[in-house]
Amino acid sequence: MARSNSVIVSVKAPINWEVMTEKKQQRLRQTVGRDTRVIRAFLGVIERHEDALLTGKNRDRISDGKLDQLTMTAFKVRAGYQQRPSVLHDLKVRFPRMSQNEMAECRKTAVSQYESYLKLRKQKGRVASHPTRVSSSRRIPRWVFTQRFSLVEGPTSVARWWVNIRDALDSTTKGKRVHDRLVIPLRISPFHLNQFSRGEVKALQIFTDDTRKWWTTFAVRVDVPDVSETLPPAVIGIDLGIEKAACVSLLTPERVRETRFFRQGEKVERIKALDNQVAGLQRELDFRKNTGLRYDQVASKLKGLRHKRENVSKECNRVLVHQILDYINELSERYTLYVAIGRLKNIRQQARKGNFQGRAFRGMIHSWAFSRITKSLSHNLAQLGWSIERKNSRFRVVPESWTSIMCWKCGRKGVRPRQSLFICPTCGNKCNADMNGAINIAARLVTLTKSLHSVRGQGKWNDAIQRAKSPRPQAQGKTPSRGKSLLSSKSRASGAGESAVIHTAQMSLLSFSDGAEMSDDDHAVERTVEILSAAGKDAPALQQEKEVRSIGGSASR
Repeated sequence: MARSNSVIVSVKAPINWEVMTEKKQQRLRQTVGRDTRVIRAFLGVIERHEDALLTGKNRDRISDGKLDQLTMTAFKVRAGYQQRPSVLHDLKVRFPRMSQNEMAECRKTAVSQYESYLKLRKQKGRVASHPTRVSSSRRIPRWVFTQRFSLVEGPTSVARWWVNIRDALDSTTKGKRVHDRLVIPLRISPFHLNQFSRGEVKALQIFTDDTRKWWTTFAVRVDVPDVSETLPPAVIGIDLGIEKAACVSLLTPERVRETRFFRQGEKVERIKALDNQVAGLQRELDFRKNTGLRYDQVASKLKGLRHKRENVSKECNRVLVHQILDYINELSERYTLYVAIGRLKNIRQQARKGNFQGRAFRGMIHSWAFSRITKSLSHNLAQLGWSIERKNSRFRVVPESWTSIMCWKCGRKGVRPRQSLFICPTCGNKCNADMNGAINIAARLVTLTKSLHSVRGQGKWNDAIQRAKSPRPQAQGKTPSRGKSLLSSKSRASGAGESAVIHTAQMSLLSFSDGAEMSDDDHAVERTVEILSAAGKDAPALQQEKEVRSIGGSASR
């Protein structure tokens, strides 16, 4: 039986706030508010003693043990440990009604937030947002673990599903042996139940969003079996498009197996219809403003369409990602699959105003949500247990430059007489341009993944391996001049009273030419430059010497 690893999946469910009594609403606000104050106190201690608390090889983690020694007293300790009757920052004195378990959970939340800040600070420098300088009105949720909450089903007229959490107040001060409980009604849909059934619910967060709506987030641990290494390897390349939403090509060591196109004609039609509707309303709005007519109704219609186009695009992208995931799951039963998707870097800069591409082209490029599709696909593959962050991960975003214009068979530059047609003049290959790009994207993943270099094959797979293993050309070292002149000491470069600036004919071009009034026919030049900038301008050396003397220069011999 194959080994298994676990993946954490977050499930967000709304709280049925309206059906809660005022007393329960107040208790919930007090619980989350008290947790926020404790977390802020821990963050302040970490910031003050950051140098002493940092640990790890890269010093990007906070030591829980050292932080506990600064904030919590200890009278009952295990053998070999010393008691701590007093500490530098006793948070138990500051929050006497907070229980020990909830205090530990708040400490874990503060440590995780500060470690995230340390990673961002390493990447962005001072631009990273400091966790202790956020708005004081913002509530910081803590993670509640399974020992202190439970998800129960109790069909009532108010709600069917409830979350039963332990109150954060310390019950020992009241002489109680059992903690008080708080039952919160939830709005659970079949989607949430399907996510809960995938694994085991391990933790819970309660928080509010920007609109002050209350939510819960459950952490579900899903067991995912490891990939069987007995299956043959294969790579699929994903080329994202606009009219054709995506083109996926399957590349194996033997050959290109298959290509599948994902089209979303309905999305294009709906977005075009919304764009035309918005353009018509904008024209009517400008007309009414210029003529002094009322435009309240037109402005309200435009406001209603503000997010409609974006919602249509998001929904269609979600459907596209799930279609690609279904195809990936289908192929994973036959191959050890690797997935490559093109990174469209700086493509929006090519669609700036003034590039002579037209207004329609700019609008098409700027409305292309390729980054959203890539992130959604990466997130869903991570939930399935795929490795997406390590160096030899099975999902990678590769550069897409030149993939749609270079022939996947011979590697030479081709032409695209139409948007969907690719023709290679070298080998005569004719295929769909998106298919050509998808195959090249898959081949680049083979080049970048070292674990695939030991797999021998034919065609594009073998070409990619050879390119990966071939040594890169090195620049030849030059001997420094050490302050000496670079001119020859045996003969003078210029005559008496001459300037080197007017030596326009330093050598005879006749040896590099096919003859007078003929273009170059050098094969190396033909591969490098397809069209000569000035064809048929090679003249004999005698004519060049006359031109030099006519401007007062001296011809070199």
